Amino acid sequence: MEREYSLLIGALRTFNDFSENSGQIEFTYDYCAPGFSDLLENYPVQEIAGKGSELDKALNLLRWCSENVLHNGGTKDVEFIPKTSLDILNYAYKKGWEYGVYCRLQAIVFTECCLALGIKSRILHCLPFSPYDFDSHVVSIVYIAALNKWILLDPGSNRYFMDDQNTILSPMELRTKLGNDDYIKCNVNDNDYKQFIAKNLFYFKSLQNNTFGSDLQKVQETIYCAPKGFDVLGRETEYCRYAVKNCPSHLTADWEKALLKNSKRTCFINTSSSVFFA
Repeated sequence: MEREYSLLIGALRTFNDFSENSGQIEFTYDYCAPGFSDLLENYPVQEIAGKGSELDKALNLLRWCSENVLHNGGTKDVEFIPKTSLDILNYAYKKGWEYGVYCRLQAIVFTECCLALGIKSRILHCLPFSPYDFDSHVVSIVYIAALNKWILLDPGSNRYFMDDQNTILSPMELRTKLGNDDYIKCNVNDNDYKQFIAKNLFYFKSLQNNTFGSDLQKVQETIYCAPKGFDVLGRETEYCRYAVKNCPSHLTADWEKALLKNSKRTCFINTSSSVFFA
C-alpha cells in the first residue's frame, strides 16, 4: 500500500500545472428553483442546518446527509431514481443500507440542501489518471465566504481534510499538499480513505449550471479542470471502451452509447484551476 500511495501522490506532484484554459466560463447557481421549496417543506433541512455560520450550517448538513442517506457501495442498481435531492431522500431517507445509494446521489442531496439555503455549492466529480479504474468519486464543494475559498466535503462519509491549523482544505489545496507529501489530517482517521482520495484527485469536472435537479437540465455543460498535457478525451474514450468490456450486462448498452458519443468528440471545455474554483 505504501508503494502504491507513493506512486499516486507522485503523479499529483508531476502533473500539477492547471493553467490551461479553453475559454472564460461562468458557473451559475440557482437558489430559488421551485423544487427547493418542496425539499424544505418535506425535510428538516433548515432545522438541521441551524443558525450558525455558513461553515457550521454546511457541516451540520454534511453529517445529517451522511447519516440518513447511506452508501450502498454500488451493490444495488438505483438508476431508476430521478437525480434530485427530493427523489433521492424519498427513496433512501432513514431506511438504512438496504436503501443506500452511490456517491453522486449522496452529493446531490447535500449540494441541493445547501443551495436551498442560499449556500453556494456544487457537485465535484473527482477522477483518477487510469482509464481502467471504475472507482472514481463524487463529492461536494461549498464556498465559504469567511474563508474566501471553496472547501471539499464528502457527503458519502461525513469526511473532509484539514491543515495543521484545522482549516478545511479546498480541492486544490488538498491535491497540492498530497502531491508534496505535506501534513494533512482527516476529521476521521482512515489511511485507506486518504489513499482513495489521492487516487481520485488527478482531474475534476462539474456541471456548469447548479440548481434543483442539475443532472436533469436540458441546457447543461460539463466543465473540466485537468492538468496541462493530460489527454482528457483519450482517457475518457478508453474508459468507456473498458466499461463496455467489463460492466454488468444490463449496463452494456448505456456504455456503448457513451463510447459512441465520446468517440465523436473533438473538444471539451477545460478551465484553469483559478477559474474552475473562482
